Amino acid sequence: MPTLYIVGTPIGNLEDISLRALRILGEVDFILCEDTRVTGKLLAHYSVKTPTISYHQHSSENKINQVIELLSNGKNLALVSDAGTPGISDPGGKLVQAVIEKFGEDIKVESVPGPSAVTASLSISGMPTDKFIFMGFPPHKKGRQTFIRRILASDYPAVVYESKHRIVHFLEELKKAALENIEVNKKGEPEAKPINLTSVVVCRELSKMHETVYRGEIDKIIEKIKANANDQKGEFVVIVGK
Repeated sequence: MPTLYIVGTPIGNLEDISLRALRILGEVDFILCEDTRVTGKLLAHYSVKTPTISYHQHSSENKINQVIELLSNGKNLALVSDAGTPGISDPGGKLVQAVIEKFGEDIKVESVPGPSAVTASLSISGMPTDKFIFMGFPPHKKGRQTFIRRILASDYPAVVYESKHRIVHFLEELKKAALENIEVNKKGEPEAKPINLTSVVVCRELSKMHETVYRGEIDKIIEKIKANANDQKGEFVVIVGK
C-alpha cells in the first residue's frame, strides 16, 4: 500500500530531526517540499539524495493531481514544511484531506512526529499548559481586532505566530486592546475592565543560535524588543497567559 508520510523537520537546529524521519526521507520515492531550497539544505546536511517536488500554499490544483497520480502509481511520498510539523499553519492539511477523499483506506497516511514551534514554546513558557489555544498567525487586516479580542477572552494560554515585520505592532495592539477592554456586566451594560497583561512570553528564533525568550509584563517586553533592532529579526511565538 502506497504511503504519504507527514514528516516533522527542524524548526532551526538541524540536529533536531529523528532517526526515523531521516530513514523515511531516504526511503521514499519523492519528498514534497514547501521550498525545495530550504529542504535541500537539510537533505544535503544528511546526504539524503531523494528527489524533491515543490508543494506549498500557492500550488495549483494540478499539483495536487500530480501527487495523487504518484500515489496511484504506487509511489511513497513524504511531505515536509520549511520548518516544524506539516499541517500546522501551512497547507499540508489541504493535501492530506485531498488524498483521504480520493483514496480512503487504500492509501496510508502516516505521521512521523517531529519539532513544532507551538509545543517548543509552551514547554519553556513556565505557564500551566494542560490546556491551551493555538491561533496561528493574526490576520493582517480584516478580522484582526476580533482575533485580538479572542486572545484576551481566552480562559487558557493563547499561542500566536508572528513575523519580524509585525511583532512590535502586534504586541502594541494587544496592549492597547487589553487596556481598552470592555465587558458586559450583569445588567447587560458595557463596562470598562482593563486587563493588565503580566504573563506574556515571547520566543524568538527557537532552537537557533540567537534564541531569545522574553517573559513578564507586555510593556517591558515591548521595550526590550524595540531597544535592539536585532531582537526584531527572526520568527516569533507569542504566548499570552492569565
